[in-house]
Amino acid sequence: MPVSLNSQYDKRGYLKGKLVQNWRAAKRPGKHLSDSARLRKIDRLAETMKNRTDEELKAATLQMKEQVMSGKKDIDDFIEPGFAMVREAASRVHGMFHYPCQIVSGLILVRGGVAEMATGEGKTLAVSLPAFAFALAGKGVHAVTVNSYLAERDFEFTEPIFRLLGLSVGLLPEREPASVKRVEYEKDVTYGVGYEFGFDYLRDQLAMIQSPKPGPRERLRDALLGSRSGEPDVCQTGHPFVIIDEVDSVLIDEAGSPLVISTSSPGGQIDGIPYTFARDFVEHLEEDRDFTREGPHRVIKLTGKGKEKIYDLEGIPWDLLKRPWEDYILNALKAEHNFIRDAQYVVSEEGKIVIVDEFTGRRFEERTWREGLHQAVEAKEDVEINPENETSGSITRQRYFQFYDRMCGLTGTGAEAAGEFWRFFEMPTMTVPLHRPSRRVVEKERIFQTREAMFSAIAEDILVRHEKGQPILAGTRTIRESEALSEELIKRGIPHRVLTAKQDSEENEIIATAGEAGQVLIATNMAGRGTHISLSKKALEAGGLHVVVVERNESKRIDRQLVGRGARQGEPGSAQSFVSADDYLIVTYGRDLLKQLKSARAKKNGELSSKFSREFDKVQEEVEKLRYEQRLSMAERDKWTEETRKNLA
Repeated sequence: MPVSLNSQYDKRGYLKGKLVQNWRAAKRPGKHLSDSARLRKIDRLAETMKNRTDEELKAATLQMKEQVMSGKKDIDDFIEPGFAMVREAASRVHGMFHYPCQIVSGLILVRGGVAEMATGEGKTLAVSLPAFAFALAGKGVHAVTVNSYLAERDFEFTEPIFRLLGLSVGLLPEREPASVKRVEYEKDVTYGVGYEFGFDYLRDQLAMIQSPKPGPRERLRDALLGSRSGEPDVCQTGHPFVIIDEVDSVLIDEAGSPLVISTSSPGGQIDGIPYTFARDFVEHLEEDRDFTREGPHRVIKLTGKGKEKIYDLEGIPWDLLKRPWEDYILNALKAEHNFIRDAQYVVSEEGKIVIVDEFTGRRFEERTWREGLHQAVEAKEDVEINPENETSGSITRQRYFQFYDRMCGLTGTGAEAAGEFWRFFEMPTMTVPLHRPSRRVVEKERIFQTREAMFSAIAEDILVRHEKGQPILAGTRTIRESEALSEELIKRGIPHRVLTAKQDSEENEIIATAGEAGQVLIATNMAGRGTHISLSKKALEAGGLHVVVVERNESKRIDRQLVGRGARQGEPGSAQSFVSADDYLIVTYGRDLLKQLKSARAKKNGELSSKFSREFDKVQEEVEKLRYEQRLSMAERDKWTEETRKNLA
């Protein structure tokens, strides 16, 4: 167990004071040097590694692995030489040398902590250090990322490094059978998307439940032949070590909803009449009279009059209903009023409803909403209505990752989530010093009375910067906002590109040119994309990348991630936020502030006093606390369900 830091947090897990920076594992305290001493030792060892051949490095890896697997040595005994070997291998393969900040990050990770490492400081290279150390145990290491693009990128980058050292590396595929996935899980290090590891666990559990148990004859035959019949087709080999990149996105932002595995309803066919009937009828229902939308999530409830109206209907297809008629009406109302096209979902060229991840802007082709809601959205968009899926199993991300014997992670924005990392996983958060001093200029936030005024001001600011050759990245919350800003730029004749969930396949090509002088890129939720924008010499001379934050997100961390896309590695750069009274954050959660903003005196261009910026902070902080309480409640329910299941077994 790590050193207790519970006194540092309040009852919700929020950080009270400054986090202890020199935390280290208490398991083997006598073997831990200070980070500065370990850095010096790694530097000395790195010099000796230069004289070793590739074969000698492989032999050294094999020898260390044998000693750890036999129990003669511990992983901690090989941290310094192991890091030095990875450093040398990276230099030979990529011509890249681990900087001190990356080594410090690696030391935090092997101790089971969260390394707050600024965006652009080289997390992929840093992950290779603990991955090598953990792999010496021979039990497998899961390197988790937030999306398939990053998983493939990190795999391709590190595979030759580990191959030179004699370790195997796998890339976890999606939508493949267990037999194919098992090959990748059996590698020393396996890269993959966080949710896919969780889904594989659920699939394995279902396979074990559904696998027929061998009878006496089969067991006797197996004993005689030394075989095992009726083995379930599973892929995971255990949960010893996990390293999570963008750990706050995986364990916090995405943890608001559980991982759910579903199967298609028997028969594979559906009659869409109940959904279309409900869709047509809700057009006649009036808000506040027949139904209400309450609370920050705009929960829809039918009034007494509304209930009378929906049951007085003629022609209700009673014989086709799978659930109460009221549920069809509520789903139709949610689809109409709470689910916005090009925000929560897009309609593909094939006429399919595709869910868009609200944190990354990426499309999830295989996901569907449950309990008839997806079909209600299909009816709303007048596309083919597909059969409902039935839930076969679910698990929260918190509980899944708690299965691992040792867990650690990296993020550029860990300080705000330090309390939650400790509350759920007992992982302390430590900040890694920058490799080079930051040159980022963060300009004062600008606040507007209307969304139209905000977009106009953003476009004018972009025009000035574009004309002087500064590249610009404007990050928006939704596809609709991206398209609205694009229209403003078109009016002013500003050439630009738009990157949303609709252009996932073009992402690499779009990002490749975003750092050229004068380029303008509008991107939906760029914060979660994790792609690097390389700047040309002219772009650097013009001030580096300028990041525009269009509307605040529900979490400060996501805004900070977006700002972190510019001014990396000591490069010049700037950032500025633009917000309005019409922003989702204020309309949904800050009704009192909305009234103040709408009644305040504004300039001719619709701009308000910057004093309201602190009020935006307060609303954002309240939403963050609300989200935390929801995750805590969900985790507690999940824990209770699991304990109940064990007691009944």
